[in-house]
Amino acid sequence: MQFKDFVFPTNPSKIEISSSSSCAADDIYDGSNVVSNISTKPVTVTGSGEFYGERAAEYCAVLSNMLRDRTWGWLFTPGAAALKAYFTDFSYERDCTKNSFAYTFKFVENCSDVKAKREITKVVAESGENAFDIANKCSVTVDDIMKLNDLKTPFDIKEGSEVTVG
Repeated sequence: MQFKDFVFPTNPSKIEISSSSSCAADDIYDGSNVVSNISTKPVTVTGSGEFYGERAAEYCAVLSNMLRDRTWGWLFTPGAAALKAYFTDFSYERDCTKNSFAYTFKFVENCSDVKAKREITKVVAESGENAFDIANKCSVTVDDIMKLNDLKTPFDIKEGSEVTVG
């Protein structure tokens, strides 16, 4: 594993990579609902390991100083894609009997260049309107309306239904 220019002398014994999304469910006129992916949360990488030998204390000192740097860097983790990340947590404990330092860490993805999604916009369907009419009126595609509202056909919209358009 590597963060910025620090290469771990041995890979941590435990590495957990976690990512998730925030979703919202909106009720629709006919009693069904639409689930929308609102945002993706930053990836977090946590783990633990142990440094051994004469340089173990030095490795802990270097990582402690990197934590104080508060700038992002590239994180290379075995079996995962490279990640722009902040080093957010580091703790260690010395075992004097084994001349070793057990440590834990946490990195959080730098999402500063991820563009925000636009707000969810809804309209109320008027009498006789279908997905083609609403798409034309709202300057969106029929496909978008079909996907956002889980419609089987463009004509499944009923008068008074809330239609998600973006």
